[in-house]
Amino acid sequence: MKILPSLSDVRKFAAAGEYHVLPVSCEIFSDFTTPIETMKILKSVSAHCYMLESAQANETWGRYTFLGFDPKLEITCTGGEMTAGNVKVKTEDPSAFLRRILAEYRSPRFEYLPSFTGGLVGYFSYDYFGYSEPAVRCDVEDTEDFKDVDLMLFDKVIAFDHFRQKIILIVNMPLARAETGYQEAEL
Repeated sequence: MKILPSLSDVRKFAAAGEYHVLPVSCEIFSDFTTPIETMKILKSVSAHCYMLESAQANETWGRYTFLGFDPKLEITCTGGEMTAGNVKVKTEDPSAFLRRILAEYRSPRFEYLPSFTGGLVGYFSYDYFGYSEPAVRCDVEDTEDFKDVDLMLFDKVIAFDHFRQKIILIVNMPLARAETGYQEAEL
């Protein structure tokens, strides 16, 4: 099984200091499982999982199915109260807070990987629009108890490439610990 990028390439990215994380990946044949079967397994090992289907214009079949589990961070916002893991802040601009988080997890893109290699998955409710456009805020009782923002940061991705009949396993490793991060990603 070939791991990409190589450790020497990882060291170069770490030395350049442009990114904080880097996706490390390997490919395996996908003739032994389906995304649905894999999701059933993930649900038994993690309370939080997702499945995303890719879709491109004029295609009837998406190329990728993305699965993830065990989020690195949970982020919610309700009524201006933002929670990211153990950190709680009051904010009128949740998007600025989210941009700061995403800046810490920016990674390079590799042509051999799909466009999604990890990141935020979840939802922004209709009420979220009220932060940028206060005129549309509605003072209506939320009977469904939806949060304004409910996101999870995933650093592990299982991408089913339906075109090539392969599964791409992706782990985003911290570049601050290039050697040990790479060894952990390999495992």
